[in-house]
Amino acid sequence: MVKRRALTQDIVLEQANQLIAENGIENLTVRALADALQIRPQSVYNYADSLNDLLDQVGVRFVQQLADRLMRRLVGVGGKEALMVFAQEFRQGCRSQQYLAPILMDPNDMRQLKRTHEALSTLYIQMFKSLHLVGGSDQGLVASTLYRSTLFGFLVQEFGGFLNLSQRKLDARFEQTMQLAIDQINPE
Repeated sequence: MVKRRALTQDIVLEQANQLIAENGIENLTVRALADALQIRPQSVYNYADSLNDLLDQVGVRFVQQLADRLMRRLVGVGGKEALMVFAQEFRQGCRSQQYLAPILMDPNDMRQLKRTHEALSTLYIQMFKSLHLVGGSDQGLVASTLYRSTLFGFLVQEFGGFLNLSQRKLDARFEQTMQLAIDQINPE
């Protein structure tokens, strides 16, 4: 058994992340996590209120990693170019941890994972507001919805295996698709 003082929130979340990577989100259980951490199942509840809370914490952590990645790449980039960089980095972050991407893209999970949903929404709002690309107008809201729908829709199709293309063609299709959506956005 792991000594309790050696166990931290980060260790618990990293182990949960690893189990999800190895076995899928649907196979993460409190017992499996406890076994991997070599602790009693009830000890997991010192770090998460429930399995749903644990998934929410993993989701928030994933969004924060995406946000950190995006902020590094967006330094000195503005306007519509930043929207393309955002899309590319978001896609790359989801591809690098494809096993976690469903947390962000499944509307049923998002309703249950409130903090993850809030973190992702905040990331989008910060992005669009910082670039002064959309305000509170109907046109701006429609443009931001189109952008998010295009990005998520493409990723759902890509990760779901609906796009039977070589990697080169898939990358080109992504760029073209996102560019079409970005071209619809007019700075306010």
